Amino acid sequence: MKKILFLLLAFTFVCLAADDDKHPWYVNIKGNKAFSTFQLEEQLDIPEEFGKMDTTKQDFMMRLSLENIKALYYSRGYYSLDLSMDIQRDIVSADSSIRGYFITIRDGERYRFSGVKLIVPEDRRVEIDESKLNIAQDHLYNQDDIAEDLEDIQKAYRREGYLHSTLSSIEMIDTTRKKILVQITVDPGAKVMMGNITSSSRRTKDRRNPNLVTSETGLTDTAWLSSLWRIPEGEIIDGNQYYTFRNKLFSTQLFTQIKMSDSLREDGLSDVYLNVTERVPGETRYGFFFEEIYGFGALASAKHKNFFGHFHEFSTSAQIAQHKQEASVGYANPLLFGTSFSFIPTAIRFEDRITLNHEKINPPAYPDSLEERYEIINRADLTFGITKRIRFRGTFDTRYVNKNEDKLFKLKGETALTFDYTDDYFNPTKGIRLAPTLGAGSNWKADLQNPTMVGDPYTYGEMTVNLYHPLFWTFYGAVSGSVGRFFAKALEDDARIFYQGGTRSVRGYRFRSIYASYDSTYTVRDEDTGEEKEVTDIHTGLTPLYFRFNQEVRWTFPWKSWQRWQIVQFYDWARVTDSESGKYAAEEDESLGLGIRYRWQFLTFRLDYAFKKDLSNWNLEHFASGRFAFDLSQTF
Repeated sequence: MKKILFLLLAFTFVCLAADDDKHPWYVNIKGNKAFSTFQLEEQLDIPEEFGKMDTTKQDFMMRLSLENIKALYYSRGYYSLDLSMDIQRDIVSADSSIRGYFITIRDGERYRFSGVKLIVPEDRRVEIDESKLNIAQDHLYNQDDIAEDLEDIQKAYRREGYLHSTLSSIEMIDTTRKKILVQITVDPGAKVMMGNITSSSRRTKDRRNPNLVTSETGLTDTAWLSSLWRIPEGEIIDGNQYYTFRNKLFSTQLFTQIKMSDSLREDGLSDVYLNVTERVPGETRYGFFFEEIYGFGALASAKHKNFFGHFHEFSTSAQIAQHKQEASVGYANPLLFGTSFSFIPTAIRFEDRITLNHEKINPPAYPDSLEERYEIINRADLTFGITKRIRFRGTFDTRYVNKNEDKLFKLKGETALTFDYTDDYFNPTKGIRLAPTLGAGSNWKADLQNPTMVGDPYTYGEMTVNLYHPLFWTFYGAVSGSVGRFFAKALEDDARIFYQGGTRSVRGYRFRSIYASYDSTYTVRDEDTGEEKEVTDIHTGLTPLYFRFNQEVRWTFPWKSWQRWQIVQFYDWARVTDSESGKYAAEEDESLGLGIRYRWQFLTFRLDYAFKKDLSNWNLEHFASGRFAFDLSQTF
């Protein structure tokens, strides 16, 4: 016992001794209107070791950090800013005190743009409509507008062959009128005329260190790579096409570095030099996963890129889960340029995959029964970026399906666009994302000698809109709205893709358990016993129309070591009807709950629980394991 007491005393002494080197402090900000206190505290960017510095260094660092706040205000045109700081010591005891930094802010009036003055040599002036520039409008001042206009002006000069044009800007502040005139100076340089192109390639040595390269020649056929360049000799090099070429190569994800340069020849033409550094061409992955309908499982995949030096890619994968086994082989190729599509800013990627699939699931209308299917699937995808923010996907899916002894050939085509105007594709906090989809399909008897259509061809459309917006402090709001409809009657196997419920739809409900339906009851006689019993069949809608709404308030932990964690409040609602409304009864369900998130690289571990499924009252509802939703991604 004495030893334990001695250790406790020793530990306390060490802790107190460590605290002696610390200088407690706090910040108090008041008077700010344009920015929240949390934004300003983040802008201070105080280092973690701040509390361990002596008070003189603390004061110096805090005054230095005030310049960050000043820069933030100036970047939004608050040039009348009045910023002051007082330092106060709060006495805690005879031996200790806490240092307080009181920052007082008076935002003042925000300045506006008063126009633009463009200075450029007359003999190299490019036609630019100055009246359409952001800074030419009577807008509130914003440094982002200047940066955007500088980029647009530089693109205009590059388009005319001035690859090495440089721009600089000066802001002339009129404190009397609260106006800012922006003066932009353009040094176009010389026009660059196309000569020859030469390519070279090297390989990375280690996947873990992509910047470490060897002198070993890469796999890419450099003559073929040079042939992708489409500007003929003697023509002006369109600078936008010059940089698009580089961006397209990057979008193949085959390279870690791409360097392009040009040098002037005696005859006035310029040779272009392309030097690329390739990634390690092979890739293997393995891991574990959980999907609500298939349960826990494991997967493994392998691929090799750049076969024959022309970017051909072959892959294979396998996964085994509780209710699903799948094996596939695939081929892909980023069809780079196809010259007539030079306006497309990314590589055009074609991918085809053949998959053998076996699964046993509980069908939506009969959760106590099993549906077993064997499939041979061939899926072809064509994807590319129409612009930096808009992506296109075209899919053609053909498959042979043997489901509970029914044998079918299924054909389906789908076209989708993604309009992404968010700040982060994987974990957005601000912006909007739209995703319209159109599809069509048909079903045929799996009889090669007499292929007859089963049912009629069907078409469908879907639209999803996601909105993200910061609320306050580290709280962020996210809203998703989705609507989808079958325009022609499909088989139940196809129509069910619009049934709702599950971890990515209405949490707390079984996967695809929300659908329009009607029941039919009839009597059957048992041949052995002669007894009669009633049997009820559930008929689900074959032209479903669904509406879904999801709302989340996401609180990211503010502490640096905990910023991968989130607490989330969610509300989900869905309604599924059918065009034959007099026949199929609509179903509408909702849930309210809380969840927790953990972000790890590109994965988000998500665990949600639906506390309420009946919002007509606020009585507590019994705990049920089926109300949990676990997934490895954000909901939207």
